[in-house]
Amino acid sequence: MANGGIIGPVQTVQEGSTVSAKVTTFNSSGTFTAQATANVDYLIVAGGGGGAASSNGAGAGGAGGYRATGFGPSPLRGSAVPVTSGSPYPIVVGGGGAGFCGNPETTGNGTSGSNSSAFCVTSAGGGGGGGSGNGVAGGSGGGSGSGLGSGGSGNTPPVSPPQGNNGAGGAPQERGAGGGGAGAAGSCINGGAGVPNTISGSDVSYAGGGGGGARCFGPVGPAGSGGAGGGGNGGKGANGSNGTTNRGGGAGGAGRKPGQGNKQGGTGGSGVVIIKEPEVTNPNTAPGFWTLNEVYDLRKSGEWTGF
Repeated sequence: MANGGIIGPVQTVQEGSTVSAKVTTFNSSGTFTAQATANVDYLIVAGGGGGAASSNGAGAGGAGGYRATGFGPSPLRGSAVPVTSGSPYPIVVGGGGAGFCGNPETTGNGTSGSNSSAFCVTSAGGGGGGGSGNGVAGGSGGGSGSGLGSGGSGNTPPVSPPQGNNGAGGAPQERGAGGGGAGAAGSCINGGAGVPNTISGSDVSYAGGGGGGARCFGPVGPAGSGGAGGGGNGGKGANGSNGTTNRGGGAGGAGRKPGQGNKQGGTGGSGVVIIKEPEVTNPNTAPGFWTLNEVYDLRKSGEWTGF
């Protein structure tokens, strides 16, 4: 036969093609399209809770829920998820909760943050701070109002590993309690620490709780500090500070200043979703035809795959 004849169709010998590792960051909601079939790592942080306002010091917002695979502390690592090449996956990034505006003389809780989600994994929004009572439950719980109530429960709804910690309760009179963070519960007045993660290529902390507010009057001590990871500071006779954008930080609680009315709690920091695809080598096969001479050479070399 000319050219050794033709047989087929058969599969060609496999050749590997490499898809490079890739990090995709969503600062707002969108769609993720996988570049290869593989298991991917993720970081999903929800929006932080808003700070409260009251006639004394108000409670701080809790951090947004924190859920991740690798690149963070080992006790908080979940499992990588499988994705299919070319398939779209919806990504939701939660906003931070609004702070309560206390002017002129009103008291109220901060609004909880909104959930973030990807691959059927949901991080819950941080709980709002308490104005004159309990903090609100959430990914991490909000702190209670001045001298009153309990901190909001963290890891609500419950998941494993836990997505957050409780807010603090029972701060000294005239001061509000700190919100919970992903790495620690809120303290008497300070926000709980967040968690460091390197999935983006940089060492960044996420999901710190907000600091409680303080009334600016007499011997009252300082307002609380926000936790590392984007938690906002509490205000002393001033508005609470906002949580950091795209870090899921809880907001600071407000503190009253006599003669100026109640102030406003800060706004929680928005969440973020970061996805890391690994380097993948995929076998490529394509149908074709072989000459008898090519089959002979391939069989002789041991590369013939048959048909």
